Amino acid sequence: MLIVYGHPFSSYTWKVLIALYANEADFEFRIVDADHPDHREFVQINSPMGKFPVLVDGDNVLFESSTIIEYIGKHHTGQEMLVPENTDAAIGIRMVDRVFDNYVMTPTTAIVLEHIRNANAPDQARIDEAKAQLQRD
Repeated sequence: MLIVYGHPFSSYTWKVLIALYANEADFEFRIVDADHPDHREFVQINSPMGKFPVLVDGDNVLFESSTIIEYIGKHHTGQEMLVPENTDAAIGIRMVDRVFDNYVMTPTTAIVLEHIRNANAPDQARIDEAKAQLQRD
């Protein structure tokens, strides 16, 4: 059975969960938080940056949501095609995926993390910087 390590507030975790749900794959979700130090330790050991999501499939351990989604598409196929077989179409999908992650989710996550870091007094300069990254004239 597949095991996914992540957090329910993580958009990157949700990318993986959506792919699994779309393909009706059986999996176990293991939350990474302060209440589950063994899960946190597993992610720290198995992801170079210590970040989730992490997918375990037998002896295979994968990190990074985009890579995990491609893996699911190849090894746990369902009714939904996650990445097109056509090379050019797949390149287009990967490009949109990277744009979303790098130019939308990275600054959005920075804003969320700033509020988590200090909910009563988040650093407005950091928030403004992240918001500026989201805007393009």
